[in-house]
Amino acid sequence: MSGARNTLSRPTNRMGSADRTSAIASSFVVADGGQCIGCKACELACFAVHGQADGIGASVGTVSVPVVPKVYVVRAGDTYVPVQCRHCENAPCAHACPVQAIRQEDGVVMIDEERCIGCTSCVLACPFGAIEVSPVYRAGHVIRQSGLTHRANRTALPRTAASKCDLCAETENGQPACVEACPNHVLRLANGISDSPPEPRREVFFPRL
Repeated sequence: MSGARNTLSRPTNRMGSADRTSAIASSFVVADGGQCIGCKACELACFAVHGQADGIGASVGTVSVPVVPKVYVVRAGDTYVPVQCRHCENAPCAHACPVQAIRQEDGVVMIDEERCIGCTSCVLACPFGAIEVSPVYRAGHVIRQSGLTHRANRTALPRTAASKCDLCAETENGQPACVEACPNHVLRLANGISDSPPEPRREVFFPRL
């Protein structure tokens, strides 16, 4: 056995995934599900902020694309809960991505939409269900794929990419739009380990789809 190669002494990193995350204490948005009224103001604010970069209007009558936010409000019985990315310190979505489209920048887990191939590996890996794969829009128009066509009418299929909360990284004040828009102050930005102690947990069970 002395000539056998020791495979346990040198752990391997699949496609360099470990290099894409770090041990920085991440910030993330948390919600008090017991106070959420399900108004979806957070969804609309999120869509409006991220749509500005693509030239999409944010007022009534100017939206020409489907409203696809990066935060989702889900309902279980009489309880509403906003679901969004927790920006994990050791993000499983980054490890699952085969094209290294997910990276961590200053504690914020980001998705490179241009590099993403829409394979949904990150969707399956996320333990919070915070990632969605949806069509990509630019300047109010869906982006088409040149190599894939619909079987029935032979039209080009829309290009898809993963999308999730990025803590409104592109905004100037650095405050997530959903936090500012919530009328009941249900959402707040938790700043890593320095934030206030958590409140007692409340169990919410969601029905299986």
